[in-house]
Amino acid sequence: MKGLRAKKVVFGVAWLVLASACSKTPPPPPDADDGPRRVAVMAPATAEILDVLGVLDRVVGIGQFGPWPASIAELPEVGGYDSPNVERLVILGTDVVFTVKSEAAAPAHRRLNKLRVRVVELDTSTYEGVFNSIKLLGDIFNRGKMAEKLAARMRVELQDVERRVYGVPRRRVLFVIGRDPEFVAGPGSHLDRLIEIAGGVNIGQDLTAPYQQMSKESILERQPEAIIDTSDNRANSLRGRQPGAWGVWDFLPAVKNNRVYWIDPSQLVIPGIRLPHMAQLMGKLIHPEIFGEPDPSDYLALEYDRDGAPN
Repeated sequence: MKGLRAKKVVFGVAWLVLASACSKTPPPPPDADDGPRRVAVMAPATAEILDVLGVLDRVVGIGQFGPWPASIAELPEVGGYDSPNVERLVILGTDVVFTVKSEAAAPAHRRLNKLRVRVVELDTSTYEGVFNSIKLLGDIFNRGKMAEKLAARMRVELQDVERRVYGVPRRRVLFVIGRDPEFVAGPGSHLDRLIEIAGGVNIGQDLTAPYQQMSKESILERQPEAIIDTSDNRANSLRGRQPGAWGVWDFLPAVKNNRVYWIDPSQLVIPGIRLPHMAQLMGKLIHPEIFGEPDPSDYLALEYDRDGAPN
């Protein structure tokens, strides 16, 4: 699917106030239980969490779905999450590989385990999976309390967004991650939960997978009131609030009411510590009368300097 194809898009770390506060907390001094010293990061958003926990300097290799933050951009690449480069990981002296579950990568994972390289499969693709990953990483690096505070503050910010739309009529939302054919966000995805938090109803909530193909006929029947299209991450792609290709169906409420948004996938598609920021942006897209209109930068690819701060 176009919106999720692996291209070298630098997503960086979208520093929230809460994340910044946590990242400025001095990490505890190293000790025997301080976790692995040399790690590779294959899983999307994992590096963001490691940065906040104060252990980003232990990353010695990165996958093809980054690099981010920019401070690790020059580290050696060690393959994709579904095809890790075992030899390179061993040469780098890697203790632990943080990745996602992949049937295609299972043989490589078994080889790594035999070579005494631990493989940790994280779920950073779902809403609750992000919080579970934060807890697990906190435990692995002996930073449990720091991870607990980070997760708690994230939940508070997310609850604040949800409170702002309490009692507000919910708008039907189509979230597109791929086009020709159309792939949309379904149940179980972090996008489905963020739509709910921001006062919307995901028209793909009754599908059978977190990300699934939906026919144009079904989309048209469900009459979305807001369309969020992140299907193209190429440079110079359509961005902003405009009908674009959806303008062909001018009877759709989203088209008639100028609520079609073309956004770079880096803003919303990869979950992590940026979930509260994503919820705020989702609120702007679904209920701009409450959250305000999106800023021009909200449509564009995230870019960060080498200190992890947004440009």
